[in-house]
Amino acid sequence: LEDLYLVALIHRRDVKSLRDLTAEHLPLLRNILQEGKEAITKRFGVPGSQLRIYLHYQPSYYHLHVHFTALGYDAPGSSAERAHLLEDVIDNLLLDAQYYQKRALTFALRADEPLLKEFQEAGRV
Repeated sequence: LEDLYLVALIHRRDVKSLRDLTAEHLPLLRNILQEGKEAITKRFGVPGSQLRIYLHYQPSYYHLHVHFTALGYDAPGSSAERAHLLEDVIDNLLLDAQYYQKRALTFALRADEPLLKEFQEAGRV
């Protein structure tokens, strides 16, 4: 359980990443948060207070998904420059329905990632 790592995938295909989220998605996000915590507690006995629940930006694939990991597990991509806690995402959308369409989002790229090469070729890095 120290290495608990689960992913929730949404059924909708029109929400690809954090950038697509608006206040319209708040019921979906709240449901993922609540139902995910309840299912993990029931199945694994790990309470929600012992979970890190987050989305990546940039994601590894463009179909909205939420990561659930044990707090003690140092999961790849769970660091602050890439992971956005689901509860923070919900709060941000409550403050501004279009928060993720307006906000500049910093993210880290590995040296071997194709996206970094694209940025370099465009003179953006």
